[in-house]
Amino acid sequence: MRLILALSVLLATRAQSSTPTVVHEERAHHPSLTHSRRLEGHVIVPLKIGLKQRNIDSLAEHLMAVSDPQSPSYAQHWSPDKVAEIFAPANETADTVGAWLEEAGFAGRMRLAHNKAWIHVENATVDEVEQLIGAEYHVYSHESGEEHVACDSYSLPGHIAHHIEIITPTVQPNIKLNRSLKRQVASSPQRREVDPTLPAGCDQVFTPACIRALYNITYVPQATDRNSFGIVSQATNTYLQSDLDIFFGNFSPSLVGKSPLFVSIDGGVVDVLPGTGVGEDGWILQYSMSLVAPQNVSFLQVGDPIAGDFISFNEWLDAVDGSYCTSEGGDDFAFDPQFPNLSIGDFQEHSCGTVQPPYVISNSRADFEYRLSPFYERRQCNEFAKLGLMGVTVLFSAGNFGAAGTTRGYCLDDNGSVNLNATHFNPGWPAACPWITSVGGTQVKANVSGAIGGVVEEVWNQDLTHGFFEFSGGGFSNRFQMPEYQKDAVSSFLARLKKTNSGQLKHFNAKGSFSARVSGPECQRYRNNFIAVEEGVFSANSGTSGATPTVASIITLVNDARLAAGKKPIGFINPSVSAPQIFAEDARANQCYPQIYSPNFAGAFNDIISGTSQGCKGWQGDRGGGFQAGPGWDAASGVGTPNLGLLIEKWLELP
Repeated sequence: MRLILALSVLLATRAQSSTPTVVHEERAHHPSLTHSRRLEGHVIVPLKIGLKQRNIDSLAEHLMAVSDPQSPSYAQHWSPDKVAEIFAPANETADTVGAWLEEAGFAGRMRLAHNKAWIHVENATVDEVEQLIGAEYHVYSHESGEEHVACDSYSLPGHIAHHIEIITPTVQPNIKLNRSLKRQVASSPQRREVDPTLPAGCDQVFTPACIRALYNITYVPQATDRNSFGIVSQATNTYLQSDLDIFFGNFSPSLVGKSPLFVSIDGGVVDVLPGTGVGEDGWILQYSMSLVAPQNVSFLQVGDPIAGDFISFNEWLDAVDGSYCTSEGGDDFAFDPQFPNLSIGDFQEHSCGTVQPPYVISNSRADFEYRLSPFYERRQCNEFAKLGLMGVTVLFSAGNFGAAGTTRGYCLDDNGSVNLNATHFNPGWPAACPWITSVGGTQVKANVSGAIGGVVEEVWNQDLTHGFFEFSGGGFSNRFQMPEYQKDAVSSFLARLKKTNSGQLKHFNAKGSFSARVSGPECQRYRNNFIAVEEGVFSANSGTSGATPTVASIITLVNDARLAAGKKPIGFINPSVSAPQIFAEDARANQCYPQIYSPNFAGAFNDIISGTSQGCKGWQGDRGGGFQAGPGWDAASGVGTPNLGLLIEKWLELP
């Protein structure tokens, strides 16, 4: 019967081979890429076709059923096998696309992934792929010196297009032509050397003890054998064990000699070259491990460094979610590089479904929504939702550059491009995805110390130098509609904004999914920094790179309390307590906190009522036009800073 079906599909496809084509995806303009040349026609392209998945329209409903405290299925998370089964593409889809490829001359070179979600075409040349999808591949030079491969657009026959979600490599800007021979140094936060004799007061610099005291983190983990917490690293320089031990010796003596559980993804290694500087992972681990001790922390190291300023989150997604991966659960050295990166002549082991997803995953990197295609983002966002279905809390940094999205206040124009005079806010990615929890921040007001509570904090902003600012960021997605769990709180905020600053409404998509404002734990005059150790030197560090794993540590402790009580982990937390981003990081405690939509959690947070995130320079100047904090939920600060003890109480009341 299946053979007859395939034959009938093949005949139908041939009959429709002359049907009109439609543009499936187009590439966004990227200021950091300049056109170099056409890609040679003989180059082999690891062509991968993402098939239309079944039941995606019901994904949000399924996710809310296990995430909404009012649901009778709350915390009844799905198994990975069930996730793969429910969303696998229909047989007809695989057969139709396969017949199309066979007619185009790829018979014998096609391979269907075990989950039916992807078709791999082996030994396809640039010439063949260009003819198949009506595209022209070009090489683009990045300002970092790397070369990227992309086509401006591609087209599909009308009867095929609705069976396909995405084709790679095509319009994605982070497809590298070849691996750079230069070592990349991880982007490091602002730092300054300080005297190793730390100040006595927590109003100037912060240690794990300050964080615990300020936010009632007194809980001692009891279910460490059942709990899990992972930190994703996409930098080349990671951490030094000697730095961890110096830090632990001063602030967490029981951890001296303790290392994170190392997990290699796509050949990732712990690698620090002398004199190149330790990346931010060092101080991220120092605080995270201290806050959740004795819970083990997994360190998920991706082997492929960040490609210039373009970031792909698919490597670790492939590793923890085999249903998403582009291979069949094993290594294929010829056709499975770090998806979606194309490293011609330099392939390496590809990790696919090899990592048990931790209950909490922290990722301190962020990108911009406009730079990736809608198809790409939709498929990736759906995979975050699937992790939530499996009981995983996924957290991302939302960036440090206010509503504008850049340090200089450059926004989006009417065509979706970034420039100086643009006036539309620039949302981050994956912060704009409604199925993850992203991290933003606040700072302690100047000359305030000792007190605890929202009145001493404000939205984070910092003048670095010469007009370069860092601000608490975030905004409203231009591509994802606002989910139901956000509508009440956000609608109230929009109603107030209409009365107080109605002109601002035209500068963002008020119907979009809301992404939290972001900031780091550094405020003016270098106060309120993480004190950390880098290459044996005590330093003061800041940024949302520390905010994200810190709030992830809090969620990990909540999970521990639930597991110890015989309950399930909390998984996707937004319907219970947060926006699609967990907001507000208190610079004073170097802590990030959930935004709250559920009134049941309101008593566990302090409100932030002052401060502004950066707007568009072309609109109202360097610091004008951004979101303003005020009483209650707002787009600049969320709902404030938490009390962990009360959060545990609230979550223990849930099934």
